[in-house]
Formats: sequence, structure tokens, C-alpha cells
Amino acid sequence: LCNCSAVGSISAAECNSTTGQCPCLEGYTGLRCESCVEGFYLEQRSQRCHPCGCSPTGSSSAQCDDSGQCQCKVGVTDLKCDRCSDGYYRFNETTCEPCQCNNHSNTCDSLTGTCLDCQENTKGNHCELCKEGFYRSAHPAHACHRCPCSTVASTGTCRIQLGETTPRCDKCKPGYTGLNCNQCDNGYYNSDSICVRCECNGNVDPAQSPSVCKPESGECIGCLYHTAGFHCEECEDGYVRDPEGTNCTKKEATPGPETREFTTSAPNASKATSFPTAVINSTLSPTTIQTLFPMSSSDNSTSAFADVSWTQFNIIILTVIIIVVVLLMGFVGAVYMYREYQNRKLNAPFWTIELKEDNISFSSYHDSIPNADVSGLLEDDGNEVAPNGQLTLTTPMHNYKA
Repeated sequence: LCNCSAVGSISAAECNSTTGQCPCLEGYTGLRCESCVEGFYLEQRSQRCHPCGCSPTGSSSAQCDDSGQCQCKVGVTDLKCDRCSDGYYRFNETTCEPCQCNNHSNTCDSLTGTCLDCQENTKGNHCELCKEGFYRSAHPAHACHRCPCSTVASTGTCRIQLGETTPRCDKCKPGYTGLNCNQCDNGYYNSDSICVRCECNGNVDPAQSPSVCKPESGECIGCLYHTAGFHCEECEDGYVRDPEGTNCTKKEATPGPETREFTTSAPNASKATSFPTAVINSTLSPTTIQTLFPMSSSDNSTSAFADVSWTQFNIIILTVIIIVVVLLMGFVGAVYMYREYQNRKLNAPFWTIELKEDNISFSSYHDSIPNADVSGLLEDDGNEVAPNGQLTLTTPMHNYKA
């Protein structure tokens, strides 16, 4: 009786009559074909032998365990040992190569070796570079640190030069300078930690004053063209703006007025008429106005032009106004004093004394004193004032009644 395996043998009823060996299917072995040969494993659910299929490159042997897991080499993984494990790449006829990520990543692409998920602010195929805004020393394995460069004053990127220990910013923005772009460049000043361009109205020469203005306040240095002020916006003492308001010109003394006569003649007039005109000669500013005095009656006429500067013209007008005001004030004062004088003259009190043969009569005239007191006129004790206002004079010889 053969007793061959119904699963692993070709025929359960046939076997070698001498040895009793059953004819086995591929992957089976044993006297009765009940076991799996090397390179096959027994699948528990179906109880059949399946080939291991281990990669000859990635596995250390062709044998696998009961689950079909092959025995993989270092850096190789998966059920059949046909894929590089994490941290390895380039599966070839020998083995997988370890990822070259400078210790900043544990994984890389299994085919190309490009590092994945670089850490510590690094980037690149092998995590050999720093991200934007970070720097590190020359060794790629070192960690990357944030650049001491403000994005307001620079591009935000930096690097360490060979032989240096301190990073320097790659590029400063306009107005900033220094290794870390933390200083104001010439022509700029610090305003609340921001570099602002100096405002000197074009009156400072950078060749003579490279900084143009004080870096801590913005006050202009070395104002030119006779200008002065915090921003060189004013003229120096003794200088004034020209009519265009651009340049400062020297202020010159104003001479007295010069009288000229302008003559005009009418068509039907036999004599010419002369008009005296005061013309001010001045060189205060290079530009003067020409004042036109029209003096024609009909077709034939002549015009006179006088060169008068604006400043002198304004002085003349102001002088005339002051004189008119003074005259008006004098006139008003004179009228007031005259009226006061008339009032006092009309209202002044006075007395009249009438001498008669037998008495003396006193009379008082004043608008505001209807009943005058005459008791003080004569200080003699013998004099009396009657109730009716009459004054009686008493002497040793005669009695007078007023």
C-alpha cells in the first residue's frame, strides 16, 4: 500500500515498489510527498506548498519561514527581500546602499537616493544645504541656525566665509550696511530702527560730507549755496530767496529813490505834460518787474517803464499806509482837544460885581451852579450873607448892603 499524499503526490495509489517513494509534485518532498522542498513553504490555510520567491540579491538564502518571509540582507526588506529598507536605496545585484543625508534624515528615495523629510532647517538631495534664512559652518553635518539678518534691512539670507566664525548677510537693502545690515548707509539716518533717506533739499555735496546728515537725528551736515537749517531749507543771514524760490542770493542795501520825469503829449496838445515818478534802483534780486505807467489820451501815446523790485515796492506801500494812519490819528486828536477846549470855555464859572452908591451887588453865572456860595469872597467877620443871596458889607463908618 503506497499511502501517498493526496496533495503533494502525482497519484496517491502509485509508488515505487521497492522503496515506496511516491511521485511528488513540484515543491513537495518526502517518501509520501508530505513536505515542502527548500525554497517552498507550507501555506497553513490550504496546506499546500508555495514557492518562497526570495530575491537572490536581497535574501541571504532561498528558504523562507511558514509565513513566506524570506531572510533578507542588511538594508533589504519586504516579504521577498526585493526592496531597500528605510535609510537605504538603490537595490542592485549586491545589496542596498545606505542613504547619504548627513544625519539630517532617516529616509530617502529607494531608487534615486534623494533624501526625504530633511530635518534641522536643512534641504537638498542629501540635506546638505540650509533653508532660506539659515546658515551653518562649512561641515554639512552641522545644524543650521537662523541668520541674524532682518528681512526689512536685507534679503534675510547669510553665509559664513571660509575662515570666519560669524555669518554675514548676503545682500543689504538700499540704505543699510554692515555685516548684518544693521547700520544706516551714507545718506540715511536711523528713525525708530528704520533707515530713512536724508532730506537736505539738494544743498549738501556727498563728496564733501559723505554721511550727508547725522545718522542719529537726520540733521543735514555742511549745507551749501548759502543755505542753513535742519534740512538746509533756509537761507543764511544776509541772504534771501530769489523770486523763483530756488536759490539764496545776497541781500544788498537799498539806495534812496531817484526821481525821473516821464513826458507824454496828446495829439491836440501844444505842450508836453511831465509826470514826476519815483523809481527805486535796486539790485536786490536778479529778476525785477517792469511797472507800466500809461499816459496816453488817444492814438499817440508813450509808455514809461520803471524797474522796481517787489521788496522795494512793498516798502513804499507800507510807508504810505503808516503816514496816512499817523495823519488820521493826529487829525482825530486835534478835533478832540478843540472840542474839549470849547466845552471848558462855555462852562467856566464867573462872578460879576456891581458897585452902586449904597451897596455892592454880586451875581454868579454858571450852567451847573444856579445858587453860588459867595460867603468866601470876603473874609471880613463883619460881612454877612443874607438869605436872599445878597452880601452886606459892614465897615466902621458905613454899612453896605448887597
